[in-house]
Amino acid sequence: MSTKILWQICHKNELNNGDLTRYIVKLLRKRKITTKQAARDLNIPVERARNWYYKDTGMTALDLLRMMQEYEFVRQAIEGSLRFEGS
Repeated sequence: MSTKILWQICHKNELNNGDLTRYIVKLLRKRKITTKQAARDLNIPVERARNWYYKDTGMTALDLLRMMQEYEFVRQAIEGSLRFEGS
């Protein structure tokens, strides 16, 4: 995917980092995945997971990539929203 196409997709999307993080945290809570379990699965500090889980700070791109790699349901949700936006 070219940088130009990626830029167009990102700017058509009205979600920002905080919105995306809140959506992913909602998915994690539905699956009853705690901050400790997410931190362990993603190999990140628990404090960092708590920040985006409870304090409403946006997650880093690396956290998002790790989460997509670890959790199939997150990957499907993100890919589904990109397919919808790209259409």
